[in-house]
Amino acid sequence: MSHPPLDRILSKLKKKKNQGEGYLACCPAHDDQTPSLSVTPKPDGSVLVFCHAGCKTEDVLAAVGLKFHDLFNQKILYASN
Repeated sequence: MSHPPLDRILSKLKKKKNQGEGYLACCPAHDDQTPSLSVTPKPDGSVLVFCHAGCKTEDVLAAVGLKFHDLFNQKILYASN
């Protein structure tokens, strides 16, 4: 099944591996040698991004050229307007 927000961010990350219902990857916002970034798809189509080393989500997204709106299913965003 396609999950555009998840695919969008995973395509930009290194050292991705499955972990539970999501993924663990190297955080692009700091010199991460051991994956510390959790990327978790949510039932509503959005994606939760959390750096366990303390990087701000906006810094993680900026490091890969994304913005907060990229973490959400665009169909849901436009349907709510």
